[in-house]
Amino acid sequence: MHEGPTPIDPRGPRTNQAVLALALVLGFVTSQTWVAPLFAAVLFLGAAFGPKWGPVLRLYGAVIRPRLSPPSELEDPRPPRFAASVGVAFLTAASLAFVAGATTLGWILALVVAALAALAATTGLCVGCEMYVLLVRLRGGVRVVTVERAVSDSSDHTPARAPRRGEFPSVPESFLDGSPVWLVFTTEYCAVCPGIVELLTSERPGERVVTLDVADHLDLASAYRVRRAPTVVRAAADGTVLARLSGADSVRAEVRSLSATSIPA
Repeated sequence: MHEGPTPIDPRGPRTNQAVLALALVLGFVTSQTWVAPLFAAVLFLGAAFGPKWGPVLRLYGAVIRPRLSPPSELEDPRPPRFAASVGVAFLTAASLAFVAGATTLGWILALVVAALAALAATTGLCVGCEMYVLLVRLRGGVRVVTVERAVSDSSDHTPARAPRRGEFPSVPESFLDGSPVWLVFTTEYCAVCPGIVELLTSERPGERVVTLDVADHLDLASAYRVRRAPTVVRAAADGTVLARLSGADSVRAEVRSLSATSIPA
């Protein structure tokens, strides 16, 4: 059976993105155009040959990671590598623009990369990763389903890798109305999010569905470790988080599971 690549610690790519964003902004402020080709090369090495060849990723693995606690979750390495490839393309174009004397165009391209890298580093939302997921879906590739489920009080055992009850903060009272609630984290770039909201509204009548733009709710997005859109938090009527669902396919799978286990009145 074909298996996917070994999952990675998502904090590595986020460290890479933070350094990239900072370097490009400093380069812009100080008019150091060489920063663009340098980091195009840095991203290329990591994207093409893996973390051992990416200078920042290697630094993270050798120096930073051993000083941290184990990651709470792992991620597929293909989306961040694709995102890095997109960054390489933009920074290469920026470098060519600098050589041609089109300095303004070069900095626009470089700062687009800086902005997206900063977004990914601070919120975990990686636009390039979402592009990869969309392309895989369009060509009929495999689906990636990530579900973290809290353990109910009546559970006799803990499912593998399931978070403990209370690991995620309870849903704020302002979102509660006495019924179970779904928090749908989305962004303006998410093409599938409206369909997920419609699915939940139609398939879970009597339960509240709240749509949250990540840009307007950064604290909540960080608390629930939102790294892609849509990410959906399912909670009980009292706000206790029951599951965190990453990606549209995860939400669809959860809805199917709930429908299959529902007991008719």
